[in-house]
Amino acid sequence: MADDIDYLRGRELFDNFVRGDAMIGLIADVPAVEREMLTALWAAAARGCAPAYRTLGECYLAALRGNGAFEGIDPADADARTWSREASVLVDDEPSLQAAMRAFAAAAGLGDREALLQVARLSRSSGEASKRHALAMLQSRTDPSAAELYQCGLVQNWLGELEASHATHVAAADAGSTDAMFELHILFAQGLGVAPDADASWRWLEHAAAANHPRALYNVGAAHAAGTRGAVDLRKAAEYYERAAGQGNGRAACTLGVMMLQREIDGTAEQAARWLDTADELGYPSLDMLDTVGLEDPRDT
Repeated sequence: MADDIDYLRGRELFDNFVRGDAMIGLIADVPAVEREMLTALWAAAARGCAPAYRTLGECYLAALRGNGAFEGIDPADADARTWSREASVLVDDEPSLQAAMRAFAAAAGLGDREALLQVARLSRSSGEASKRHALAMLQSRTDPSAAELYQCGLVQNWLGELEASHATHVAAADAGSTDAMFELHILFAQGLGVAPDADASWRWLEHAAAANHPRALYNVGAAHAAGTRGAVDLRKAAEYYERAAGQGNGRAACTLGVMMLQREIDGTAEQAARWLDTADELGYPSLDMLDTVGLEDPRDT
């Protein structure tokens, strides 16, 4: 029902808020437009439109985390709404979190699998009852995706069900989840739900890196740089850092810039500066690492 006219109008207004139309004065009466957005989304939701419920979840969640230029909707709006049984059992002391979880749960009940994942993710910040409800929703899937299995394993971990978490992560990794592969690297390294096993941890890390998991690529690079899995090999470390940066890992990009400035690998000051800029663009503050290692910023010269 993504073509529901009320949903389309409500989503358009939501996207306008996220884009910053209210901040730059393109929306003159913000409260009136917020009411119009909510009226449209709730009208679509009442007709069983899962994307409308998901957008409502984003509205309430933005009050906690922000979304672009949008600071969210007062969760009091959700108090007078009618929720499905599956959604209404989700309760939290934080009204915005409760409203967001309920909206995503309502969307999940209508078949929105991404919304189901969002309920589970948000349950980490809620109480045990919310986690158990999210886990039950995930486990009710007869054909779980790799992402759903991975999220199920995480919730089991948060609940302290470590052996079950390990088994679920193995199933998720077998289904193709690179996040689960990386998580298994951590579980074996720390002995969570399994006996500590450095070799098994490394094998899972290599599996994840081979599948281009950003953090795994970075960690393999760091192992080659530190010599924890053999001789120090800075060239090989740089190769992994470059792959990690290509997958969006800002720390890897920054590390490449620093390695060039320290003459640990080949590269000019201009190339190093470009890697530092890439790190900033990816959300990793390059100045912090430069300060830590005591290097001048090449972009200042």
